[in-house]
Amino acid sequence: MTSIKTPQAFIRALKAPSDPPVQGGQLKIEIARQVWDDLSFLVPNKAEVVVDWILGKFLKEKDNEITLNPLLDIRFWTLLNDVISSASAGGSSGTRSLKIWLPNLLSRIPFAPTLVALLRLLGRLDPTLRGSVNPVVFSSLAIIWPFSAQRLNAETMLECFGAFLTAYHGGHGADDYLVQIGSLIATSYRNSVVNSSNKKKVYTVFLQNYLAYWLELHALSSSDAALSDIVYDAGIETLFNLDILRRTRDSKTETELFEAIAPVLKSNTEVHIVLPRLFASYIEYVKKHRGALVSQGSSRVHGSANTEIQAQGIQFLASCLSLLDVHEQSVKTWSVRVALLEVVDKESLFDRRNTESTMVLDRVIGHALNSIEIRTANNDLAIYGVECLSTLARIDYDMIVPLVPRLLPKLLLLPGPHVSYLNFLDLILAYHNKTRTVNAFTECFLNALSTIEPASLKNSSTELYQNALSGPLFNATHLQRLSKALQTFLSGSQVLPLAQATFNFLKQTWEKFDAEGRTEERSPKRRRTMNMESTSLTKSQKDYSAVVFVLSSHLAMTVFSSLPLHAVTEELRDELRSLLSDVRNFAARILKKVMKSLTKSDQPVWPLSIVSAASLRLWYALDVSGHITPVPFDDEKLYKRALKAIQDEQLLPELFVELSRFLFRVCLHKDQSSSQAAFSHSLAYLEKNLQVSPVSWSGQAHGLSLDEQGQKECALALMHMIVERWLPVIETFASTEQLKRLVRVIMSIGIAEDTSQSVPGLQAETLLLQVLRSAQFWELHKVRVVFLNYVEQIVSAHDDFSCTDSASTSTTVGAYRLLLTLPVEYLSRSNRADFARRALALDRHISSSAMPLISKSKHLTVLRAFLGRVFSTPNGIDSSASSIVIFNISDYNVLQVEELCDALKHLMASMTSPAFFDERLDATTTSLLKSIFLYLLCHKTGIDDLSSETFKKLQYSSSDVVLNLISTFAQINGQARLQIEKASSQVFSFSLQANFDFSFSDELQSAMQQLSQTLSTATYPQLSTLQIEMASVEEMRMDWRHKSLFSSPSLRTLPHDVNIDALPFLGATLFPKLSAWNGDVAARCDVHVAALAILLEEFDFFPECDRSSRLDYITAAYISTVNFLPPSGSSLSAPEFSQLLDLIAEDLNYNDSPEVRINLLQISTILLRSHPQGTLKHTQAFSSRCLRTFLSWHDLTDGPIELRLQTLDFVVKHCTEQPAVLRIGDIGSIWSLITNFLAGSRVHDNNTALEIFHKIINIISALIRLRRDLVIHTLPHLGSVLRQLLMIVRTVRSSLGMKQTSLVTDTLPRWLNAKQPVGIEEVKALARLLETLTTKSMVRNNAPNSETQKAESLAKPFSKHAAYVLKAYITAMNDPLCLLPLEHRKELQRGLYALCSMIGDHNRDALMVSALDSGGKLTMKTLWKEYEKQRYVGKG
Repeated sequence: MTSIKTPQAFIRALKAPSDPPVQGGQLKIEIARQVWDDLSFLVPNKAEVVVDWILGKFLKEKDNEITLNPLLDIRFWTLLNDVISSASAGGSSGTRSLKIWLPNLLSRIPFAPTLVALLRLLGRLDPTLRGSVNPVVFSSLAIIWPFSAQRLNAETMLECFGAFLTAYHGGHGADDYLVQIGSLIATSYRNSVVNSSNKKKVYTVFLQNYLAYWLELHALSSSDAALSDIVYDAGIETLFNLDILRRTRDSKTETELFEAIAPVLKSNTEVHIVLPRLFASYIEYVKKHRGALVSQGSSRVHGSANTEIQAQGIQFLASCLSLLDVHEQSVKTWSVRVALLEVVDKESLFDRRNTESTMVLDRVIGHALNSIEIRTANNDLAIYGVECLSTLARIDYDMIVPLVPRLLPKLLLLPGPHVSYLNFLDLILAYHNKTRTVNAFTECFLNALSTIEPASLKNSSTELYQNALSGPLFNATHLQRLSKALQTFLSGSQVLPLAQATFNFLKQTWEKFDAEGRTEERSPKRRRTMNMESTSLTKSQKDYSAVVFVLSSHLAMTVFSSLPLHAVTEELRDELRSLLSDVRNFAARILKKVMKSLTKSDQPVWPLSIVSAASLRLWYALDVSGHITPVPFDDEKLYKRALKAIQDEQLLPELFVELSRFLFRVCLHKDQSSSQAAFSHSLAYLEKNLQVSPVSWSGQAHGLSLDEQGQKECALALMHMIVERWLPVIETFASTEQLKRLVRVIMSIGIAEDTSQSVPGLQAETLLLQVLRSAQFWELHKVRVVFLNYVEQIVSAHDDFSCTDSASTSTTVGAYRLLLTLPVEYLSRSNRADFARRALALDRHISSSAMPLISKSKHLTVLRAFLGRVFSTPNGIDSSASSIVIFNISDYNVLQVEELCDALKHLMASMTSPAFFDERLDATTTSLLKSIFLYLLCHKTGIDDLSSETFKKLQYSSSDVVLNLISTFAQINGQARLQIEKASSQVFSFSLQANFDFSFSDELQSAMQQLSQTLSTATYPQLSTLQIEMASVEEMRMDWRHKSLFSSPSLRTLPHDVNIDALPFLGATLFPKLSAWNGDVAARCDVHVAALAILLEEFDFFPECDRSSRLDYITAAYISTVNFLPPSGSSLSAPEFSQLLDLIAEDLNYNDSPEVRINLLQISTILLRSHPQGTLKHTQAFSSRCLRTFLSWHDLTDGPIELRLQTLDFVVKHCTEQPAVLRIGDIGSIWSLITNFLAGSRVHDNNTALEIFHKIINIISALIRLRRDLVIHTLPHLGSVLRQLLMIVRTVRSSLGMKQTSLVTDTLPRWLNAKQPVGIEEVKALARLLETLTTKSMVRNNAPNSETQKAESLAKPFSKHAAYVLKAYITAMNDPLCLLPLEHRKELQRGLYALCSMIGDHNRDALMVSALDSGGKLTMKTLWKEYEKQRYVGKG
């Protein structure tokens, strides 16, 4: 202990000029700590003395070096925290309160300089050391700062706020405690600025010293979102308070602010992202103070205030854009531009009458057009440029309309269909759809194609071809939407001109290509005299001309296929059909000419190939469009040229696909031999190129190349086309050999074992699965027969297992993997039996082979899954087709089961192998055993038709199989015991749960008893000494299945010598151990479910005299656990059910735990829903008792939200599902409960619980609709509740002070937070409830005359009370502290009109005279006028 003995000595020591006071003695901080900790050392106002000394030392030595500075000495802060915490908590009875002495102390010793110095030091401090100091610093500041902040002016507050910003910037972030310190300071600073009279000075200092740090904190503090919002609000209050906005308006510029921002943007480009939020906040504050900023005189033109706000917003936008323009064009700057324009769109700031607005946005448009032409790695600038144009289109489409002819050529060159491009095109289409000018957009599209010139393009012709067809304009989504627009919005007078313009443009592009082709076809002598450079240029021009023709044909195909012929006259329709026939003939002529040129070796192949493919697409599209009459194809010359061209190995893959489709189409009009010859070329291509490799096709034909990869993709595209469209046609003319080749190609694809990896595009495996799951494929008889024969050939090729290797085994298993994907119903009985026999044989071979365990497990899983599908199919195996015989419903002969018994023995023996311990194989094998065992026990269907002798033989045959299986179960020992027992219990519990009309033989019942003893022997020792862990869950589940098995109706007829009572009961042993076990959530879930299931199954074995006590135990066990397995009351007797309800009601009344109450309410809801017959009186008494109990819970509305919701849910389900149980006393309890939930509260939840609102609405609606006979006696209560509901849809005005806000919030219920008011959906629900008052319905009760009652409503009885409900709405409308949003008023109109229809003119006039003031009368007149407009008066 210190040598200081008196209080005077203690004070002199603290005030001594040196530290320590005595040389070689203790330091002052050590003396102060010892005196404070010594409770027997009495010092008057000890806490005040210590705090005075510490704060004074902080203030005097705040500028010392870091190592000597007491601000960073944790001993001082710890002592300070202990002292003020003790004083704040009350301390001893003789000490003064902290509120008395601390404010006076802080007025003598200013704390702000200390805080500023501390924050600056923390910014320079090492993060590790700072982390050790900050916790105790924050604890002290949390107590001192509220007292200190009250005495600081705005300038001093700004200094503290700036010190925090500096510390945050210097420390490159903040820990949790520094974040909380910053939140305290920022909140106090914002309140100080709001109440300051010198805002302009604060604004100037903030701009000069702290703006950069403030911007950087907001830009970089993504992990501290809460702090960022608080600090941001404080800064915005400084920048955009009313005084500053007035000065800005008077000077007509925000130069000062943006001059301060500009250097920050240069030094830190991340700050760009703050500008959009800054812009939005500026508009928010301008609108907030619009009454003070904008003149409201009578001479002002209507709408001028909004115009002035728009002008100020555009001026601010121009300043932001000017800051961005001086920086290099990048993704960041463009993302900020888009965000700024989104604010303009959201706040509706653009006014086309304002010249400055138009100029500012025109400048943005110019930058956007330039950015589209800038090529980057990912075209990011182009994407943002298009997003910018999309936002401008939403702001005012008239700015974009003149730019469409310039934009489409630019979009044509953009690679990749980015979503931004498609959204922009959707906006353009939407505008043209509304203005019915889709034809103009299509013509602009055509004109964009005409602008393609080789001299003005940087891309080669092939790059242009790929980019254009994969770009946004020719994207399938855009063309599909254009097609829909043409079909829907193209008027009759626009159809023919558009079709003619499209055809003329198509002919022009062809003529240009053809003319350039003729230039190259000059004589050799003339060609030698030509300049080589000119020749190269001509070839380039021809390639570009070919690309233009292809693109125009794509567009023409869309236009011609989408013409709305149904919307034109018959005469015009004939003219259009004639035009389309000309187009088809035109495409055929092009094909003839180009096919001829393709055979010449001196002609360039690529342009001719793409022109041919485009012409083929156009011809096919017109031929199948349905717009023109199909004619038989008789152009033999074209057919021969196409047949010759498809044999060329160097043919462009895109053209090969189109030629194949053309030939398939033509084969409809050819003889069988010609069709087979054409199909053989496609088959040869598939056999050569469709290989099993990781290849995928994007679905775009223009992306197919001539290399090996491109040919594989072409084969995949060809196969996709065949199976999607042409397989039925091919079946009609193809030979059996060709079908075999086709099936062989399809089967060569195979299905991978691991399908978890997803690759974009179409894959061969996906195509195979699509084929095997297609009903169309299986309905093709010839194809189906060839396919099944091929599969059978693969399976039967390896019947001799002596010479079978692993590769052939994998091939056979692969065939079974394919069979798993196809519908088993399409297999004939003989096929099913044959496949099943071979699968069982292969299963035995694989099980006994030396194959690796992983491969063995996978192969066995496939085989047994197939067998399970076959055995679970009705009529799955034909008795005449195989010696494997399963009971067939349609065949009642005696069945042989020898081979099936062998299969069961094999399956049980294989379960002991290591390969069985695979989860998938485990589940598959168990499922297979279930299916086979169920077959052996016979189907109930058809048993009545069997003769007694046949049935007897069948019964004992099945018994032999069951005995064989039971013996196998009972004899297995070793480490596989638990696994085998689990599978056995699953099999028997599944199979024996069926209700058989016959009893089993004595031998079988004895075997069952033996199995029961085996299971009990395996489980009881472990469970009786149970250590609650995850390993014990399976044992508990097995005992549950064991109990469930022997409580089934099939085995309740066991002979008397089988002692069921001897079975061990483990439920009472398990639950005491479970209650003391603290495992993780997943483990608790599994163990509790298994234990409670055992307890419920054991309940059936107890005698009647013991069931009552056991029922109490089950209920208590359930309450002690979470709601994993809810009980059902339908299996209980009436006395047991009544006892259970009494037990729950008593516990609800006396138990105060919210968790227990929630569980009890869940049980009650389930029991009332599934109550036994004859328990109406018990349920009525229980529900009434529960409602009274709810009213006795005084803390219900203030309790956990889960308990409140569960309570209301109980009432909702009681009123909606069992309305007949309700009595007149229950209605009063319900009204009281709802009133309590709607009553005002001074304390509110952090988040609004809208579920409570909806549940209250559901309760009232159910009572009105279903129990009108009871509600009619409590109409005043109904009116009171409706008035409360109307009053809570109000919204508090945002500009109110704390006292005014509290006046409103105190009238709101606890579950409704004023910051999260009710939404549109809640108002709609309330309106529907008001309409329910006038809706006729039938009462649902147990009255004897319920069948003869008439449907009625509450309109007439409630008419005397409806006026007061309307008055509540009028009061809410005229409340000066609240708002009723326009959307809410619109949604409420239907319900208000229903009230108006009830009260009538007389009650309306009485309400106007006696209950409304002038504002209320005006509101009532307006409402009644709108009601009169929509009311039906019977005149029309």
